[in-house]
Amino acid sequence: METYTLRDGLTVPKIGFGTYKLNGSHGVNVIDSAIDRGYRLLDTAFNYENEGAVGEAVRRSSVPRSELLISSKLPGRQVC
Repeated sequence: METYTLRDGLTVPKIGFGTYKLNGSHGVNVIDSAIDRGYRLLDTAFNYENEGAVGEAVRRSSVPRSELLISSKLPGRQVC
């Protein structure tokens, strides 16, 4: 996959895999399959409520965690 290089030297994939509505064992399998197919950026959000599925797919993957980038979003109306 093509990447962007940020000013700090971090490389970020140009295309990520969205995990919206991917929950439970089905979600784990789909996300794991995406990693196997070359996706290295996983996009999730607090509101997706799928942290467990994303985490389990990352654990199951043969790809080292250091090669994966996980982006997330916080709810816009919630005070931090």
